[in-house]
Amino acid sequence: MAPACDFGICMKNKTQHQQAKAQWDDAAARRALPPKSPPNWAPQPCGLSREELREIVAEMMG
Repeated sequence: MAPACDFGICMKNKTQHQQAKAQWDDAAARRALPPKSPPNWAPQPCGLSREELREIVAEMMG
């Protein structure tokens, strides 16, 4: 019987999976997190109702 990789299905063993996950976790840890907003931050009202916003978005999306 031919190995699974001959058919384009290359399965990783547990060790390879753990190594890949560790590398991904290291890269994610090095990535900078976006700055947090101050605790007193609040969104500014735009003066449009939800229905008006929906109409604008629907018009933009076509």
